[in-house]
Amino acid sequence: MDFVDNLFGVFEKANFVEISLGGEIPEEQEYSLLPSIGTKKKLTIWDIEKILIGIEHRPKVKGAIIKIRDLQIGFARANLIRARLNDLRAQGKKIIVYLESGGNIEYLIASSADAIYLAPWAMLNLIGLKAEVSFYKDALDKMGVLAHMKGFGEYKSASETFTRNSMSKPHKEMINSIVGDLEEQLEQFISEGRGISRKVVRDLINNGPYMADKAKELSLIEGILNEGELEEEVSKLSSTKLRLIKDANFLRTLNIKDKIRSLIGKFSTSYPVIAVIADSGMITLGSSRGSGPVKTLGSGSLNKLLDKVSLDRNVKGLVLRVLSPGGSAVASDLICRKLEEISQKKSVVISMSDVAASGGYLISLGAHKIVADSMTITGSIGIVSGKFDLNGLYAKLGITKESVIKAKNALMFSPNKGFSKDEEKKLLEIMEFYYEQFVTKVSLARKMDFVKAEQVSRGRVWTGKQAKDHGLIDEMGGITTAIQIAKEEAEISEDKTPIFKFYSEPRGLQISSFVKGSAIVNQLTDIMNNLSSLDREKVLTIMPFDINLK
Repeated sequence: MDFVDNLFGVFEKANFVEISLGGEIPEEQEYSLLPSIGTKKKLTIWDIEKILIGIEHRPKVKGAIIKIRDLQIGFARANLIRARLNDLRAQGKKIIVYLESGGNIEYLIASSADAIYLAPWAMLNLIGLKAEVSFYKDALDKMGVLAHMKGFGEYKSASETFTRNSMSKPHKEMINSIVGDLEEQLEQFISEGRGISRKVVRDLINNGPYMADKAKELSLIEGILNEGELEEEVSKLSSTKLRLIKDANFLRTLNIKDKIRSLIGKFSTSYPVIAVIADSGMITLGSSRGSGPVKTLGSGSLNKLLDKVSLDRNVKGLVLRVLSPGGSAVASDLICRKLEEISQKKSVVISMSDVAASGGYLISLGAHKIVADSMTITGSIGIVSGKFDLNGLYAKLGITKESVIKAKNALMFSPNKGFSKDEEKKLLEIMEFYYEQFVTKVSLARKMDFVKAEQVSRGRVWTGKQAKDHGLIDEMGGITTAIQIAKEEAEISEDKTPIFKFYSEPRGLQISSFVKGSAIVNQLTDIMNNLSSLDREKVLTIMPFDINLK
């Protein structure tokens, strides 16, 4: 505990922190140029990480109550929270989880607790993993749209979404491998957390879901409670009178301390800065667009932020948190090169979220080290290109088009026709160039020969655990692991406590914050803008983005 902690210690009376987890847990805080009226700030995954670190370092805080409802996050974010709670429990902190609803992801987090309680009418939907892949070929045929899409790499199956009505053999092999590995990890973590054998866990999953009373009978939970009864139960379990502090208030205290550290740091070398940036979405050229699930990760916006970090002399290391299925090959390479440039003077570490694949993986190659959760989806090192031939649709709608051209290949990417043989040959040459460049980057960054790099590429998607086995990442872990590595790479001594400075930028006027009724219109506009941005790119580094994995 340092000077700032001692300064605040006298004001800290809380012995339990209440953390509410529900819906989407964003990677980044979307700041507006104008404050939103009546809108409560949503905690990011980094905020939650800071809260859990704060609990760890405060002896007076005896534990945490975690209330979980209808999470809309992937397995890597859930496993990050599970692992951190598990660490707290191992240090003697009491972890109590209250489930208002619970599926695979919610129960994965809950398995780290000393005790799990379920709402009386809630169902524990622990039924194992699935991956649903949608195919649109038959629908496009009915509309008169032909997809001339190609994937370079045996497993680069993103194009199959539009060109087939079922999985190819490599596609199915890849999906089976991913889901199989994640299912094994899910069973293992539940087994370890609940202290029951893997076989019993597997049987429980195969026979789910369960109503609350059955879940209690099978020792999947400790009890059935209304939320209002929870505090009294936790008080009994911990043999102490509860003095609760809400997550947002606890975080506010931690942030005030960080600001004080920042001020002191300007006059002292005791507080070196580790910069933390989180960015998410489909990768496009130019500025980031949209928000929430339809946000894009713009190379211009992110590189502008990276320049700011690069010029800050107090910043000794950078952790970039990536959540992206890929997108523009050019934009991904621009970000990668910017990270390579910063890596020449500061330590740079990538922390992968639920998904950091294809272009999301390409970005990561610019860092010194890559950290991913064992349940992260990554890899997908390959190229996709092509176009949609809308001529049949135009005919159905009574639309005719006439072209005047001055060069043989002027209509190569026109939506009014398919590819000629010469155009298709040219497209394959372009894709081969980009693929070889991508694999070469992997080979150089990961220090493996080209043949080996190509073997683990071919468009194949891996879990973080599999990626570690194949040398595509350096360490398994979350944001804390990445920060520790950045600290070591920056040669910051153990006796110095770094300041974690979160860099972000405004997204402009968030009109939707004021006009709630137009939310659907705004979201549709964001989607169209995103599709338009990607349409300008003829070569994409993107994973099979229509996998619905739960």
